Parts: sequence; C-alpha cells; structure tokens
Amino acid sequence: MKIFYALALISTPFFASAKPLDLKKVSADSNWIMHMNFDSVRNSEIGIFMEDAFENMPEVQRKVLKVQEKYGIHPMKISSFTMFGTGEKHKGIGILEGGINAEIVSGFAQSKDSIEGSKVGENTIFSSQKGRRPMAFTALENGRMIFGPDRDYVSDGIFFANGFGKSIELHPIHQSLTGLLVDPGFLFFANVKNVMEVVEFNEWGRSMADKIDSCGMVIGDQNGELKLVALLKTTSIEVSEPIENMVRGGLAMMEMKAGKDSNTEQILNSYQVTREAKIIRVEVEISNSFLIDRIKKEINKSV
Repeated sequence: MKIFYALALISTPFFASAKPLDLKKVSADSNWIMHMNFDSVRNSEIGIFMEDAFENMPEVQRKVLKVQEKYGIHPMKISSFTMFGTGEKHKGIGILEGGINAEIVSGFAQSKDSIEGSKVGENTIFSSQKGRRPMAFTALENGRMIFGPDRDYVSDGIFFANGFGKSIELHPIHQSLTGLLVDPGFLFFANVKNVMEVVEFNEWGRSMADKIDSCGMVIGDQNGELKLVALLKTTSIEVSEPIENMVRGGLAMMEMKAGKDSNTEQILNSYQVTREAKIIRVEVEISNSFLIDRIKKEINKSV
C-alpha cells in the first residue's frame, strides 16, 4: 500500500492533458461531484519538486513501470478522475481518463478467479465480490476506466463517459466555485438538501444537514502556496451566523494549536472566514514547503 501511495504522489505532476470538469459526463441524478484535474498541479511548486524527485529515483520509476506492465495503468499519463452519485452509501460512478491500456487491464482481470466478466455491448464489465464491498469496472479502448459498485452502475458510467446521458444542470454554488481559482486541481460539490432525501443520517448528522442547503470546495496553487476555498450555503440567514461562528472556532483552535505544535504552525499560513447573507466563504492558505517536506518523508518510507 505504501508503494502505491508513493506512486500516486510522484505521478501527480505528470498528469497531462487534463481538462476541467465536463458536466455532460455527470448524471442529472447526482447530488455530489468530485473532480481531480492534475494538469494544474504539474506546473505548481509541488509539481516541479515531484518531477525532479521522480527523475532522480530510478527505483520508483521501475515500480511505476511494473504497475503499467501488470495492471495496464500508466500513472504518469492519467489526466483526470471524476466521481459522482446520489449520496447513497458506497454507491457512485468513477471515471478515470488517460493512461489506461484496456488490453492489459482485461487480461489481468481475466487471470483472477475472484473476478467475473460479462459482456455489455462491445465492452466487458468485470465484477468482484471479494473485499469489504462489491465492485465493478471496465477499461475502454479510448484510455478510460469506469468504476462502480456493480455492473449496472458501470454500464451507466460508460454511457456518461461518452457524453450520452442526461447530464446535471449547473448549481449556483458549483457555478461560483468555478470562478474562485484560476486552475484548480480539485473540486468538490454537494447538494446537501437533495442528499437528505436518499441518505439516513443519525440525529446529530440530520440536525447539521437541516441547516445546510449546499456546499463545495476547490483547491489549487496560487502565488506559490496551496489555496483552499470553500463555500457553504445555509438554509436560512438565522442559522448562517451560528455556523459561521462554528467554522471560525474550529480554525481558531488550529491557530492556537500552532503555538504548541510546530507542524501545525508550518502548514497553516493564513485563513479568512466571511459571510454574506446565507453564504459562508472560507479561505485557507497552506505552506507548500511544509507539504514538500512531508512528501519527501513519505517517498523515503515507501521506496
């Protein structure tokens, strides 16, 4: 597991030809979306460090090559990863684009007794009951890989990956997120109001979810630092102030801890919380130098 973690870290800056989230490839029924676009990371300070690290670590290069040869996945050529779903636990669709050799992926799956294959049109969907929960996947000839909990989800994922499904409409919070950073590497959005219709919350969870209409977050490199910007829309102006105070309190606790913990002091450069009517905005800047130091330690432990 540590080896694959290191590979993921090192491969990040090489993800080429990544594109912003294409909503035509996201189901209209989706209440949450996560999109990772690694193109912006490649040119960031962290990305440049990772590229240099990879070029000077032959052992890691060999491990990456083994992953490609055995599993048919080339970490350095993956362009983006998108996931979406209604909010039901362990149910959603994942679309991985770029760096996939369908022939090798299929050959590996067919070699495992625990994996079964079934034909859906021109594609073979592989399913497995082994592990903590069922999973299914397929590799397409155009360098894409689709994931889901079962055959039906993956079949729908193929449809959306090709831009043929009924796509989601742009939510106001999601629209606001797209303009917060020039080229974010990570985007998350959740329509909490709609999630509540399909998810059973415990008492505390429902009391919180009742106060939130929708939320989202983007992360990207800005002015040499890693910046996180989150938006939270409450269900009323009356509850927006208490939630704002709760967010401020959490960040203030981190700031207080920084005085006693050098790690926290290094990672949290600055933060800001503002509120306008029902919209709470949180901005956090994280030290690139701290993250680079932590990545160095993980790479050294994994290689």
